[in-house]
This record gives sequence, C-alpha cells and structure tokens, in this order.
Amino acid sequence: MLLSVSRWTQQDYADAVRTHDELEEPGAEMSTVEARELRKRLRTPPASMLEAGLISGARRAVFAGGHLDRPSGPARRMYSLAYLALVRFDQALTGNRQCLDAAIILWRTCLEAWEAAGETERSAFAGEIHSVDCSLAGALGTRYNLNREFLVHPDPPLRPDDVRADLEEAFRAIERGTARLPSHRDGSDPQLQVFRQQLQAVKAYLVSLKYADMPAGPGSGSGSGSGSEMSAIVAELDLIPYAPPGDTTGARSTWLGTRMFLAQALSGPGARISDLRRAEKVLLGFLEAPDLTEESLIAAAQLSLATARMLLADSTGDERYRPLAQDAFEQSYLTGARSNLRTAWDAATQQAGWARRDGHRLVAARAYAAAFRVLPVLTHTQITRADKESALAMAADTLPMCARELANSSAPEDRIEAVLALEGARGVLLAEGLGQLAGPAADRATSRPSSTAEGDARTAQAIAYLTRELDGLRRQELTHPAGTAWRGAARMAACQRQLALVHARSRDGSDEPASPDWQEIVTLAGDAPLVYLTVSRDGGAALVVTGEECRWTGPVPVDLPTLTVDVAGKLLDKLHEAEVLRDRQKSPKYGRTRGQLTRDVVNDLWAQVMQPIANVLADCERAVLLPGGLLGMLPLHAAGTCASKRVDKWRFLLETTALSYAPHAAALRSAARGRQAITRLTFVHPAPTPAHGASQPPLNVAAELSGVRSAHPPGVTMTEIESEEVSRARLLDALRTTDVLHFTGHGDVDSGNPLGSGLHLGGDARLKVRDLLAAHEVRAMFAVLSACGTAVTGDALPDEVVGLPAALIQAGLRGIVATQWTCFDDFTAPLMREFYRCWLSGTHPSVALARAQATVLRQGLLVNPFAWATFAYTGA
Repeated sequence: MLLSVSRWTQQDYADAVRTHDELEEPGAEMSTVEARELRKRLRTPPASMLEAGLISGARRAVFAGGHLDRPSGPARRMYSLAYLALVRFDQALTGNRQCLDAAIILWRTCLEAWEAAGETERSAFAGEIHSVDCSLAGALGTRYNLNREFLVHPDPPLRPDDVRADLEEAFRAIERGTARLPSHRDGSDPQLQVFRQQLQAVKAYLVSLKYADMPAGPGSGSGSGSGSEMSAIVAELDLIPYAPPGDTTGARSTWLGTRMFLAQALSGPGARISDLRRAEKVLLGFLEAPDLTEESLIAAAQLSLATARMLLADSTGDERYRPLAQDAFEQSYLTGARSNLRTAWDAATQQAGWARRDGHRLVAARAYAAAFRVLPVLTHTQITRADKESALAMAADTLPMCARELANSSAPEDRIEAVLALEGARGVLLAEGLGQLAGPAADRATSRPSSTAEGDARTAQAIAYLTRELDGLRRQELTHPAGTAWRGAARMAACQRQLALVHARSRDGSDEPASPDWQEIVTLAGDAPLVYLTVSRDGGAALVVTGEECRWTGPVPVDLPTLTVDVAGKLLDKLHEAEVLRDRQKSPKYGRTRGQLTRDVVNDLWAQVMQPIANVLADCERAVLLPGGLLGMLPLHAAGTCASKRVDKWRFLLETTALSYAPHAAALRSAARGRQAITRLTFVHPAPTPAHGASQPPLNVAAELSGVRSAHPPGVTMTEIESEEVSRARLLDALRTTDVLHFTGHGDVDSGNPLGSGLHLGGDARLKVRDLLAAHEVRAMFAVLSACGTAVTGDALPDEVVGLPAALIQAGLRGIVATQWTCFDDFTAPLMREFYRCWLSGTHPSVALARAQATVLRQGLLVNPFAWATFAYTGA
C-alpha cells in the first residue's frame, strides 16, 4: 500500500521504516522485494522528512551503504542480524522486554556467524564487529539492570545466578572487543578510535552497575577496590575528546554517551561532594547540547540529574537542591512517558522513594500514583505472561501505601487519583484480556465514511486478522505445558508490532482503553456504588464511588486504621483453620470450633471493615466491592454481628445490602455488554474424584438438581451432562452453547500457580484456569460453581485476582457464583433453590444470592456462617 503512494508524508516515511523492519528477516539470504523497494525510497528522503536520533542515523547509514543489498553470504547475513538487533534494541526502549531479549539473541547470533566465517569473509565485516561487541555488552548491562530489582521480592521470578550471568557476559564482550582492536594495522584510524571510546564508555556503565548495590560508607570510598576501579573509569572517560556537532564518524554520539556514563560513575556509591557537583555540571551540559533530540536519552539524563541533586542535598545539607531534584524527576517522568515508559516508571518510583524516606508520605503517594498510570501500558508492552507478571511485581508493595495515603487526603483530586491508581494497577492482565475480548475497532473502521473505502477495508481486515492471530497465540501460551520452552514468543512479538503499525495507519483503529477514566467509573457506579478497598502494613482504607454526586467531589473516603496486612492475614488463617476442622472439633491453634472461628471472622470484618462502609452505603440495595491484596480472599459480603448466643439478635449486612465482587471497573464494563434473556441452563455433575471423595463432604447432586428444577421457569430449557459424559472438551463446549452453566463437584486452588487451579471432572481430568483463559466463542452469560473453593485466588500476585471467576469473566461471562472455601451439599440444595427462584424471576443475581442466604439463615437452615458465607457473586 505504501509503495503505491506517489508522495509520502512524514507519517508515511515513519510507517515505511517500520514496515521495512518487519519485512526484513534476520540473517535471510535476500531481502523480500517489498523490503528492497522500500529501502530505495528511504535512502534519500527529503530533509524535511528526516527523523533525528542515533538509531535513525544508523539506519540511514546502513541503507545508503547498501549493506542489506549485498549478495547472499556471511557478510550479508551478519549485516542483517546486526541491523535488526539495533532495531529491536530501539524498540526495547519502550519497555518491551521481549524486544530486548530478541536484540541480545540477534547480536549473539551475529558473533556466531563471525566465528564461523573465514578471514576473507570477515574483512567485509571488520568494522561492524566492533559495534556488535559494544552493543551486546550494553544490552546485557541493560537487562541486568532491569532484572536485579526483581531479586528483592520474596519470591523472585529469576535466579540470582542467571541475573549475574548477564553482567559477567557483558564484561567478557568488552574484553573481547578491546582485544580485537590492536589486531588492525592502522591504529590511528578515526573509526577505530571511536570504537575504542565506545568500549570505554560501555565499560564505565557496566562498572557503575557492578557497584550500584554496594552501601555507601567506610570501605566504599576511593581507597576500596570499588573506589579505585571507579576512579580509573572516570580517568579513562576524561581522556575521550570533545566532538563537535555535525561529526560524521560517530565520535559526537560517542562523546554524548560518554557524558552520561561519566556522570553515573561520578555519582556512584560513596561519591564525594566534588564528584556529585561535577556530575551535575556534566549532565546539565549534556542536556543543553543543541543536537540532542532523542527524548529517551533526555529522560535518562534528567533522571540521573535528579539523583545527583538528591545526593547533593543529603551530602551538603543544602535544601536548595531538593526542589531542583524534584523538578528533574518530574521532567524525566514527563519525557519518559512520551519515549521510554521504563524511565518514566523509574523517575516516579525513585522520586516517591526519596519523599517516603524523608517522611513526606503524601508526596510519595502522589509520585507512586503517577507511576501506576504507566504500569498498565508498561505491562502491555511485555509479550509473554511471565514478563508481564515480572513487571506487575514492581507494584506489589507500594500500591496499598499509595492508595491509603491518597484516600486520607482532604483534596478530592488525591482521592480520585487513588481510585485511578487502584483501577490501573489491579487486574492488569485481566484488563488486557478484556480489551482483547472487546476487540479492535475493526467493525467501526469498515463502516466509517471515507473516500478511500478500499484502503480502509484492507486496514480493517488486517486489524481483524492480526487480532485473531495474536489472540490465538495468547491462548496457545496459556495451554502450553509448564516448564517447557514455548516457541511462539517471537511470532507474538512480531504480530504485536504489525498490529501497532496497522493501527498507526488507521484513522480510527485504536482499541477501547483497558482502564476506564474517572468519568466512566462514576458512570459505572450509577448501577451500584463501587467500593475500592486496600490494606497496607499501616492500616486500610476504602473509597466509595456512589454515582453522579462523586463526579466533582471525588469518592467518599473511609479510613480503616486497625485493618492491617497482619490483621487480614490472621483472619484468613482462621478461615483456613476452620476449613480443615471436623464438626465440634476445636482448633489446637485457636481453641475454637469451625463455627466459632467463622463467626469470629464475620464479626471482625464487620467491626474493622464493613460497618463504617455500610454507613456510607446507607442501606442501598446492592454495591460492588473491589478489594485488593488479601482482602480479596475474605468473605466481606458476609460481615455482620453474630456474637450473641441468641440468633434473633444476629444481623448481617447482606440483609440490607447485597454485596458482589469485581476485580476492577473494566471487568464490570465488559461484563455488562450484551444483556439478554436466559433461555438455556446446563447442569453438570461429574463423578467424585479419588483425591476428594474421602476428604470432602459427599455430593448430594439429586437434592441440588431437584432444587434447581423446581425453581426454573417454563421458558428455560435445562440440559444435564451425566457424570460419565463430563470431560474438559464437553465442559468447554457447554460454555459455547448455554446461557447458564451450573457445575456441582469439587475444585482446588494452587495458590503458587493460580493458572493451574481448576475444577475436577472425574478421574484425573481437570478444567484449569488456563483452559478457561484460552477459551473462545463463549455464549454463556453466567456460571454457578457449586464446588469447593472455586472463588479463591492465588497469593503470589493477589491483585491479579487470577481465579475461576476472573478467568470466566475474561472468557466472556457476565457473572459467576462461586465459593471461597468448602461447601456442604445438605445446605447448598436449599440455598440454590431459593437463589434460582429469586434470580430467574428477574432479580439481579447478587441480590438473589443475598436474599437466598438471608432466607435460609432466618429459617434456621444455615445458622453457621461457615455453611452459607462461602458463596459469593463476582461480576456485573
């Protein structure tokens, strides 16, 4: 399509570059015809269309030199590999870990090709090999720097030895590159001098990383090993001469990069005040360079400047440096948000860290909130689920503190920011899945009026095709056996890049945003108030969005000072203890029976969490809870007073307000789509499994089935899947053909690997969360999972709420009734009968469940909260 356009715009030139880089296969014998034709037009673009920057300059040099148009052979292969490695590294600056990994692999492959080539063949690539050594070392250092911060988490996704291996390989690459240089006869060659300077600069960067985690103080000064090595690095960098703007040998870009590394070396651990002042001066000079246009480099320099100024404020006691540092942090965030999301994240979190250390908790919370704004996009740029989870782990510790501080602020904008932080940083993987479920604007693209209808149709077709392929790859990854290498990551990355390219050329091709803004959250609260809950080490907080009255005044804050992470953990432990006890057996840990422990939990949840929230809700019919962290595993919907020996004095919140759950408002928005009448109900009752038949209560399927049958109206067709017919394929097929799926059986939860949690289907067969996430073409609107523990989530990333309800919502369902622990069929049958009778008569499912629980409770059937509080509703 681009080649058919006679006169390109600046956007066309940018799209042509990206199209070329997708068409160029790494190491291929020849470029495609389209790639060659695009290169011809990209060799001599008009000056007004030239894109500034180091990568763009390197690209033009490769095109003008005809390196990718060489005849097939080792030189052509190595140039192709090196070129695409540089492109992928540039793409990695957006925070895309998969592109960084791809660049490293390509540079390694380039080195392998060099080793396999003969001396004659190497001569055609002699200059480029130095850039490969240097670039590989820099990329490995970058990945090391990204990975090492994950090692501070209790359950790091990476092994320390694997992280350190990158830094060790990077130093070897520098040594290898340095050893190559003297082998050339002409030591005065300007280009070789540039290569030597580049190696020195990258070595300085690696040395600064090597000592980045060393504490300042005695033993880390100039007399120590680290100090002497850093001093030697500074001396080497000082020898690199100034290069003026307009230089064509690469010396100018090398000198600019050297200034950055010099500043980092000067402001390393144990830096002297004089070194810090010089680092500030070097960075200011760098930022004032007239030919510095790449925003990603500017953002990085601003971040280094902020760090140097904060260290100067600490070292000198001169408070004038602090506002200057804060300004540099904010500028780095703003610049990074446009060019390098990772730098934006680092700028905001480092600013927050300094403020928190100095006791400025609200300032820290505001900075963390800014970081959480880029988190969903930063996560989205990762390709594989493992990389996404690693990115999300960065927010695990700071989100609750941030939200509580902002919630307690008197400023409405702070409380609104707290809601947006919670909305943006919770359930990011689920929100991304819901965005894919909603699909791109392909349908809108085909119907919009345009004079280029044929081109728009092709764009819409391309978007639809790429979206389907990307969704298929995502499902393949989920169903891939754990512990084995998945080969689809590279294709997934390429597909995502192509989709971004097509969207860039589309006039209206953007997806619906995954995270709703404040105005949409207020609108969503019009159906039922939204209650965001968070718990930190210092206490908890709730933010209640009651509807239109909150649009300008912000959410209603509720401080929960006694609700700490330790308190929530103890309540959860009591529930776990109650679940393993038999009737009338007392816990050796707490000295209480199952019923007593559950009543303790329900009472505490009322006193410490839900009573002040109930005062805000003011007896409204229903509300939606959006709990974070461990709160998502507690029966908040069952809170009440049941300490009295007289049952008639017990009161539960569900008797006035039905409470349902949602991971975030984006799930409500998606689940509320396409409401229609219920006409088909499928009842599934698998045979007992050997693993659960003895330890769990026996299944009274007949009583439950009879209760459901007696409740459903004549217009609903009910289908049964007998025990011997239950299978994974049959259950997934039922989700594609029914409106309501009612499953009675057993489930289990793997808290360390929530994607492995699932439903038991008889024998050894199971339907896992990953199977549900990989499902497609789902018709079902609701699921009733009358099985043990079907609403439990994993505890590694609790804010990702990866459990059966969330998985079914992502698959396309509106709502799910599930259980938070063991359920007993003697109590379940009458509860289900009341629930279906109320629900299928037109009541909202969350209200129907609450009324059913209240009815059987008041009839004396389910006095013990352990029996009825296990059931909860999630969804719209």
